[in-house]
Amino acid sequence: MNRRLALGLLGVGLLAITAGCGGLLGPGDPDPGDLTANETYDWNTDADADIRVNTENMTAVFAIENRTDGLDDTDPTFRFYGRGTLATEQPQQLTAVQFRYANGTEVAFERVDGEARSVVTYANGTTARLPVLRVERTNDRAIVHLPTNASGQLGVTLPKDGKQISLPGYVEGSYRVQLPESARVGVPLLSQVRPGATNRTVRNNQLTLSWEDVSAPNLTVRYYLQRDLLLFGGLVIGAIIIGVGGALYYYRQLRATQRKREEVGLDIDIEDDDRDEPPPGMG
Repeated sequence: MNRRLALGLLGVGLLAITAGCGGLLGPGDPDPGDLTANETYDWNTDADADIRVNTENMTAVFAIENRTDGLDDTDPTFRFYGRGTLATEQPQQLTAVQFRYANGTEVAFERVDGEARSVVTYANGTTARLPVLRVERTNDRAIVHLPTNASGQLGVTLPKDGKQISLPGYVEGSYRVQLPESARVGVPLLSQVRPGATNRTVRNNQLTLSWEDVSAPNLTVRYYLQRDLLLFGGLVIGAIIIGVGGALYYYRQLRATQRKREEVGLDIDIEDDDRDEPPPGMG
């Protein structure tokens, strides 16, 4: 009995670790290599949230307007989270975190003595190491501590799940999602856009979805590549051919059985034949 209890507790512990809900590994700072990764963001977007979906990840630029956590105005934050295997909230893995002030000054991270420290690059090209940007991980959030009382844009690189992205409504306002080359939405079984996009445009074989105002709690886009549509169409046609062939084979077997019954006289209606003969003595 004690052995079963111990195994049960061990299983719960392993499940908590894999689901990210137990926080057994504890909060702490992200990997400095992740924060200092190189990435180029398009700061010239006019959307409140501009998301570029790549093959392995997605880059996002969010508009920041003196964002605070509502508790301490001297420590404005932006909190990222996703869903674990049991639909529990867990911190997102952030890479290449950057911030751009409204005047064009940019902040990124560089690795110093094994730690990630923020470095400010001014418009004139000069740099300075200032602790104006910091990232930490809790049991269920990746928290970006933003420059105090500053409007600008936050650029981050986020993981994605196959041919689908699903983001909480981090900001309210306009959204733009640019899908990879040859990616499309439209076939219900292969794609989903929730909430529905306001506009869809294709340029250089890339589909861009845009929303004028998103206030939904989540934004989900599932897409397919054009070659997937050809493959799916081929599977459907193959299934139809197999179905028609099976129906034709069944029909032929049924006709062959009917012919055999007719040959041996099993389809003769004896009652009808007897009814046609006159009663005895009336012939």
